[in-house]
Amino acid sequence: MNRNRTKAFVTVILLALLMVLSSCQVTQNVNCTNSSDPLMGGSSTTIKTDSFFEGVLEDLSSWKSTGSNDPVVDVAISSFAQNLSNSKYSDSVRFIKTDEHSYSGTFVFTDFKKLIQDLCGEYKDQNLLTLTTTKDGKTRLELNISLENYDVLASIVPFLSDPNFEVWGPKYNDYLSEEEYKELVSFVLGEEGPASIDSSIITITLKAPGKITSTNGTIKQNNTVEFSFPLIKFLLLHEPLYFYCEI
Repeated sequence: MNRNRTKAFVTVILLALLMVLSSCQVTQNVNCTNSSDPLMGGSSTTIKTDSFFEGVLEDLSSWKSTGSNDPVVDVAISSFAQNLSNSKYSDSVRFIKTDEHSYSGTFVFTDFKKLIQDLCGEYKDQNLLTLTTTKDGKTRLELNISLENYDVLASIVPFLSDPNFEVWGPKYNDYLSEEEYKELVSFVLGEEGPASIDSSIITITLKAPGKITSTNGTIKQNNTVEFSFPLIKFLLLHEPLYFYCEI
């Protein structure tokens, strides 16, 4: 497989990761359309949100101080779309709300590696994703979310850095057990909080530019893999969230 084409796939995965906390499911597809320049192509995203956590974001977010009357998740996605539009390496950016709890977005890119550098700002050497070549010539992709690189993720996901929401994340709560955390949520946010946390599974579905030969996710088709984890695992990050696949 062309290594540059796989790099484009890697950078698309990071885009799916950017909005993962507000969603029940993020599906990200990439189409590398230019054989002479594999870092060019297009991307499509669908996002489905959870109504309880929409309400939590709405109650906790300080973004309302900006004067916007739009729902917080709308503002977050619009902000992300604007960041895409601000990069000279993307074009035709279009994110829309398809129903009360769903969004879809598309854009084209001319150099995905440089686009990600734009989105990461000061964290240009982000280590959320690594790409290596195995001894037998396969490309190995690894996604690793941990307390050590959480600041990188928070720098490019607007509501993770919101001061009123940040206190509910792993940097403030990694010392709590899952039960202690849910008791805290129940006390502050209401009795429905723990049940919503228990039922929330984050799922990222990725379509690769080639056959997936090995993964710790679930292969849906030859080139499609699904990676899922409970929301509570992200909120506390007692252990890194680790995903790999080989193409």
